[in-house]
Amino acid sequence: MKTRILNLLLPVLALTAAACGDSFEFGTPTHDLDEGTDLSAGTTQVLWKNKGAVYPTKRIHNFRIPGLVRTPHKLIAFCEAREETGSTNKDGGDIDLVYRVSTDDGQTWGPSQVLFDDEDNTCGNACAVWTESGRLVVFCCWARTGTTEAKFKSNYFSFEESQRYHNHVVSFYSDDEGATWSGPFKWFTENRNSDPGRYLWTGFFKAGPGHAIQLKTGEHKGRILVGCDHKYQVFGGTAVPADSEDENYYGSHVAYSDDNGESWHMLELDEELHYGNECVPVELSDGRIYLDMRGTGAYKKQRGWSVSGDGGITWSRYTPNPLRTDPGCQGSIVNYNTNGVPSSVILASSNNSTGRDHLSIRASLDDCATWKTDVYQITGGKSGYSDMVVFDDGSVGVLYENGPTHYSEQISFRKIPAATIAKYINE
Repeated sequence: MKTRILNLLLPVLALTAAACGDSFEFGTPTHDLDEGTDLSAGTTQVLWKNKGAVYPTKRIHNFRIPGLVRTPHKLIAFCEAREETGSTNKDGGDIDLVYRVSTDDGQTWGPSQVLFDDEDNTCGNACAVWTESGRLVVFCCWARTGTTEAKFKSNYFSFEESQRYHNHVVSFYSDDEGATWSGPFKWFTENRNSDPGRYLWTGFFKAGPGHAIQLKTGEHKGRILVGCDHKYQVFGGTAVPADSEDENYYGSHVAYSDDNGESWHMLELDEELHYGNECVPVELSDGRIYLDMRGTGAYKKQRGWSVSGDGGITWSRYTPNPLRTDPGCQGSIVNYNTNGVPSSVILASSNNSTGRDHLSIRASLDDCATWKTDVYQITGGKSGYSDMVVFDDGSVGVLYENGPTHYSEQISFRKIPAATIAKYINE
């Protein structure tokens, strides 16, 4: 197996004492009556709803890419506020990373706050983890919009730094559950490919979205793992056409930290995780790590997976699972080791191979060796990206894109009762 640990990633510090950026008027959460009124399904709240120029700032076009994390006293929801013009749904442009906080497990939510805003550059793709030390770490991505020095503006990156790659990964951390923040810390990933003649990534390099994890057992207990992905400009010694959107040249990789996020190591996994994208790790009951991935290219219509038995250093080769259909969309996976069933894992993803809809939970009761054929449907309508948390009582919180006519018209939160999840798992 060809796995190489690339250079140590040393953060470069820029400090912010609290949430920064513009002040947006998002309003209060609303109940999404279109989702139905079945109390066993849990109460649904719309945290962000797309209204284009209706917003007072007349700049917010839509909200996308949810992320969710629990701390001892808070539930924090993240998303991208995309400050676009027109009606297109772009992944670039002026995007700010925003969040809302609940102190009662999702019953009520505070106003939206801005964590990361850098002029008209792209700041998004939140991927958070709460660590046992009491630190909340949030990974996100930064991309430039100004392509010439005259047009380039940034509070954190120089023009020369911005030219190295199209995307940069940065991180924030909070030692008081999100009341104040430190960051952004830059990940400069020079010499990211050890054999560029065979495998050379483009400037497209992302962490997340969704959430990261901290290992709870075994030799590497305390290690933070975050799923990442990239594109290729050279694959297997063959050049990929410039600006190619061929998804056969996407891949996943993993970064980890053994010092509570102070420094990072990145694993180059070109042969092992080829085809994977937007991956999320989960720790299994025996200490192995399962990596769930959005399928791309030849395997776009099904989710893929890989397993590591050594704390995330080496991985099995990417394997598609035709029984877990997927339209080519991000998903979320968490350990559901409640009620004496430590090998239970649940996955939220679109239960459809042709469109982003029917967001559903699918369970495995044997550490992802097999999966239930039936699913618990969260919504029968349009739905996209999602993230999940498990509460102490076994209930499940889901933050997800949805809408009556398009999968990303709004971002909703639902808390599904533990009894409902238990009934599905035990059927």
